[in-house]
This record gives sequence, structure tokens and C-alpha cells, in this order.
Amino acid sequence: MSKDDKKLKEIEKIYESILPFFTKEAIDRLSNIKVVYPEKFMQTVLILYQYIQSGKIKKIDDELLKNILSKLSERREPKIRFIH
Repeated sequence: MSKDDKKLKEIEKIYESILPFFTKEAIDRLSNIKVVYPEKFMQTVLILYQYIQSGKIKKIDDELLKNILSKLSERREPKIRFIH
């Protein structure tokens, strides 16, 4: 079993453990993300797991998921300074 396979299995276990906290719409959205952007899915699951474990989140609805996904999608533009 490769390192990536182990990581994927761990993410799946975490996802299964946090699934009861999701609304139906949030499950649908995250399932779509899982198919199209597997890396973003893994990042999102880990972030949500940390929030749930720390008690910051009790229920994950579609709006909360959209906010987290938009923050992950923000591109950080490199700062280029010209010094003359």
C-alpha cells in the first residue's frame, strides 16, 4: 500500500466520522468537490474535522462549506516590488 493510498484511507475515515454534522446540501456539494477536486476535498475535510474537534462548529451547512471552499480557492498573488 502506497503512502497516498494510506493518506486517502485516513481522509475517508475522517470524512465518515464528520458526516453526521453535515446537512444534505453540504454533503452533495462536498461529494461533487471530491470527484472534481480531490486535493481540495482532502483539505476541506481536514479543516472541518479540526473545527469540529475544537468545538467551533456544531453543524456544517451549505453556506459554511461555500465560505471554507472560497477561502481555499483564493489565489495569493505574489507581491512584486520594484526598487529603483
